[in-house]
Amino acid sequence: MTRKLYYEDPFLKQGNVQVTKSAADERGQYVILDRTYFYPEGGGQPADHGVIGTASVLDVQNHGGELRHYLDRQLEPGEYMASLDWNRRWDHMQQHAGQHLLSALLEDRHGYRTTSFHLGQERVSIDLHKASIDLETLRQVELEANRIISRHLPIRTRFVNEDQLVQLNLRKPPAVSGDIRLVEMDGIDLNACGGTHPDNTAGIGLLKILGTEKAKGGTRLYFLCGERALEHFGKLSDTGDVLIGKLNAPLAELVQAADVLLTEKVAADKEILELKKQLLLAEAKALTPENGVMIRNFGDRPIKELQQLARLATEEHPAACVLFAAQAESRIRLVCARGDESSADMRETLKRLLAETDGKGGGTPALAQGGGHTEAPFERFQEIFNDIHAAG
Repeated sequence: MTRKLYYEDPFLKQGNVQVTKSAADERGQYVILDRTYFYPEGGGQPADHGVIGTASVLDVQNHGGELRHYLDRQLEPGEYMASLDWNRRWDHMQQHAGQHLLSALLEDRHGYRTTSFHLGQERVSIDLHKASIDLETLRQVELEANRIISRHLPIRTRFVNEDQLVQLNLRKPPAVSGDIRLVEMDGIDLNACGGTHPDNTAGIGLLKILGTEKAKGGTRLYFLCGERALEHFGKLSDTGDVLIGKLNAPLAELVQAADVLLTEKVAADKEILELKKQLLLAEAKALTPENGVMIRNFGDRPIKELQQLARLATEEHPAACVLFAAQAESRIRLVCARGDESSADMRETLKRLLAETDGKGGGTPALAQGGGHTEAPFERFQEIFNDIHAAG
């Protein structure tokens, strides 16, 4: 059985290890070690990364009690130097200990029980059993957590058997049997946990709640701890500095400046939309049917504009039939329309035209659209449309 050095001292970073087995499974190539610094994924905490010899450790999984270290290349049995990705481990230790503290405060002081924990690459989250939590409670919990962090309270671990377990007041029943590993945050939390943590609350650094959302009938709460939280604040600060410069407003007035800008944008977008409608109407009035049809190829023009233009053109010329196309390289998009004084079925016309492509489409008898890839020139579609609808 592999000796778990991460339990003996989570601050150990490197040393010699013996590869006792080298094999592969559906996940990839892996090795078994006589002793390991690498924590396997479990309990909401991701696996450690690092190197063994010249191979990178990509993942570590507990496979029926066997700790499999998945590598980017195979290693033969023998002795190697192993080195932990310490930044990754320390981040996980800070986030996991922060979760213990946050969950304990939410449950013991405010009645919110944690049902699950997820340590993601960008954000950390816990799911709470209640459907909502108010902002004032979040602010209070965050303040309480950071005050406890500053007290340097010891974080201890120990193993107990099932008989000893019944005498303890754990936050929730353990998910495993046999010898149970307990993590105790002095006077704050006692819980069964297999993860790695700092040896005192100061190691958490700081805790910042980011926000909440509804999830699985309860509340998902997002937060960050330690260096990850500092990095997040740094990005927010950098973004704020950029916005201060672009909006020419101090930090306290950024929201107001953004609101003014958005209001102006809404008004400008509305004006642009109205101008586009007027331009399309003028363009429709300028179109003249020839032999009862209007046929145009507009290159790569947006299909929604062609649909609007077709509607306006048939309103101006209610007896006409229209074929508008947007053809670029080997792809063509088609709009077929007719005015109220025509009885043509544009769906049937479109079906004939799409036979020259690999595409599909649909619509109503008055207006249909579709498209696909084709090697046929636009003149071929024009010929088909004229054969169906051109007068005389």
